[in-house]
Amino acid sequence: MEVIAHERARGLSIFGLFLVLLGAVLLLHRFHILHYGWTTLLWGCFGVVGAVMVIQAFAVRKRGMVFWGSMLFFTGIAVLIRRVGFLEVDPWDFPAVLSLVLGLSFLMMFIYDPRRVSTLIPVLFFGGYGVLYYLWWWDVVDWFDVRHYFRIYWPVIIILWGIAMIVQRKRPST
Repeated sequence: MEVIAHERARGLSIFGLFLVLLGAVLLLHRFHILHYGWTTLLWGCFGVVGAVMVIQAFAVRKRGMVFWGSMLFFTGIAVLIRRVGFLEVDPWDFPAVLSLVLGLSFLMMFIYDPRRVSTLIPVLFFGGYGVLYYLWWWDVVDWFDVRHYFRIYWPVIIILWGIAMIVQRKRPST
């Protein structure tokens, strides 16, 4: 019981932080200090809360919070990039953006625990799709070449996944 209370004292209330940020941002919007719509500001709060979740996960050593915090952070950043107008993102770009968000979230899990080499497979799969999509969109690569090579070499993904599972060290049981 004391361990749970000690762990809870070290942690930060994520929902409380979200409410404080959201209230502050809405108040700044009300006083015309921030000139973005409330949904843009809401996604900015999600991004900040996601970043805090990731930092807290590294401090408290909670693996699950790394993935979900990264998902919130990268999704918030992607929505802000679209809403602020840095990049023109069309609705059909959603699968590629989601793929990049998933790939980066799995990459954060690998950074959290580099012994889990098998988490690099979703990084390559999801991140690779997102990167290839945008390289095609910006006319860097030809989509037909990508499809051709993927049709030939897709079993390499399975081979890499198997190698990663073999190489991955087993954790000592607690």
